[in-house]
Amino acid sequence: MWQTTDATLIGKIKAGTVALADLANATQLGLKDGDLAASNCATTGNHCMNVYAVSIPGVMPATYITWFQAAAAARNAGKRLPTNAEWQAAALGTPDPGTDNGKTDCNVNGPTTVATGSRSNCVSDVGAFDMVGNIWEWVADWVPLTSSSTCAAPMFDSDYNCISGPSSGTGALLRGGGLTEQYAGVFAVAGTVPPTSEGPAFGFRAAR
Repeated sequence: MWQTTDATLIGKIKAGTVALADLANATQLGLKDGDLAASNCATTGNHCMNVYAVSIPGVMPATYITWFQAAAAARNAGKRLPTNAEWQAAALGTPDPGTDNGKTDCNVNGPTTVATGSRSNCVSDVGAFDMVGNIWEWVADWVPLTSSSTCAAPMFDSDYNCISGPSSGTGALLRGGGLTEQYAGVFAVAGTVPPTSEGPAFGFRAAR
């Protein structure tokens, strides 16, 4: 996620032609707790007008992002959050979860997140990187908020499945799992947090 008011750069972002060198004068956000709020992008997504979702290999993925902030950044870049079904289709073929050799496999044993696209074996049938492990990813769909104490047995293999609630409130779906092999996988899904949640494990990807 990057912040800029440069019209030329924004045009490249929206066209999907931006390179890392183009972002030299932009500010990367989502690297620490509170940097989005400090840039006037509220937890609710209000006033997030100058932040943009940009997919660049070799940089750290944005985290500490609520569902609303992710949706705003995707919108500004001419994109959107993928639906749960779209995310699932794009993830198929990614090792699930496979091993983690710390170099090329999906990052499912941490201890920290790694740069986007840096794990060469963590790629799906259609060429999408990092859809298993590293960070949980917001998708567009909301569900009744699920209590983690009522999570169901895994649907496939050992992938985390926690949309069995409900408890009170609204949850936004997270996919893919994070740094823990116990949770990571192509079929990992959780509706245990509201869309205003943020943290070092929550990020997103955008779709056109």
